[in-house]
Amino acid sequence: MENKISFKQLVQKTCLTIIVEFVIAILVLYLLPLLSISIKVAGEETAHPVLLNIFSWIYLCIALLVIVSFNIRQLLLKIHKEMNIVYHQSMWLESSDLTESLMITEFIETNQKINQMQQKIEGMLEKERQQKEALVFKVSAASHDLKTPLTVIQGNSELLSHSAIEEKYLPYIQDINIASNRMIEYINRLLLYSKTFYENENEWNDYSLQDVIESIEQEIHYLLKDKTIVTFQYDEKLDKNTTVYLHLNYVLRAVMNMMQNALEYSTADKKAIKVDLQYAHQQLVISIWNNGAHLTDEILQHADSLFYRKDKNRNLNDAHFGIGLAFVKRVSELHHGTLEIKNEDDGVKVTISVYTGKNKKIVT
Repeated sequence: MENKISFKQLVQKTCLTIIVEFVIAILVLYLLPLLSISIKVAGEETAHPVLLNIFSWIYLCIALLVIVSFNIRQLLLKIHKEMNIVYHQSMWLESSDLTESLMITEFIETNQKINQMQQKIEGMLEKERQQKEALVFKVSAASHDLKTPLTVIQGNSELLSHSAIEEKYLPYIQDINIASNRMIEYINRLLLYSKTFYENENEWNDYSLQDVIESIEQEIHYLLKDKTIVTFQYDEKLDKNTTVYLHLNYVLRAVMNMMQNALEYSTADKKAIKVDLQYAHQQLVISIWNNGAHLTDEILQHADSLFYRKDKNRNLNDAHFGIGLAFVKRVSELHHGTLEIKNEDDGVKVTISVYTGKNKKIVT
């Protein structure tokens, strides 16, 4: 293994090497030939050193140029090699610590600091992952615990509503039934959201793009009472026989959440919704636009956060649980995609992209 050296010392060493090699070149190309040269003058034999022989100076200039070029190239190659090691280490392209392969002390120190920073980041990410797993587990456990008594309450309230009971108590029973139904729906959505944090590759499958499109259309039409308010748009060059790899149930649920938001926030008296589907470079992009008022900057920023609601009072009659777009975002993350929410034209557009290639690691 080479000794460690600073960048300044490496430059000095290169300069010294150039000088030494040039001196050797002078000795070999100039002085040694000079000793064997003599000029014969008419009438006498006199040896005169050819100190200013033009060809000797040309040889020396060429030798100097070659020596300088070669040594500078070697210097740059060493620097380039070490920069590549540091770059690959900093970008997590190398799984092992390559500090021992470095020679220049400045790069060694830089790489060590990068390694320390990466270890801190990995520690923070691992801690965050553990906290998220613990939170999801607690939420899932609490949801399961709540679901059973709520189901009992719901069943008993329905039984009471069909029993011989005074009419004045019926509104209260209906309120209990409605509230329990909403709580069960809330818990089901929360359980579905928490389920996405547990890796299950068995639920990922290959589908034709045609099957995915038809499934999306069926789900949307099933949700709508008035089918005329929705317009579907597709790329004419779309090859519907293309095979895509995804979690279809999650993608459909995400599209339904986007659709429910579009229905909720579109103009009440004249709803208009556009569903656009594009596919390119193994990316499936689904956009849903609805007419209506623009969203504020605060809503655009936090709309995909879990439990975020536009209504800060959290009225029980509010149809939103603050889970819908958070689930959409989670589905996009699982598929190495993105979620975008923006004001566009006279309405709001929500776009989810999902990567459909198999060469991806499922995010948990």
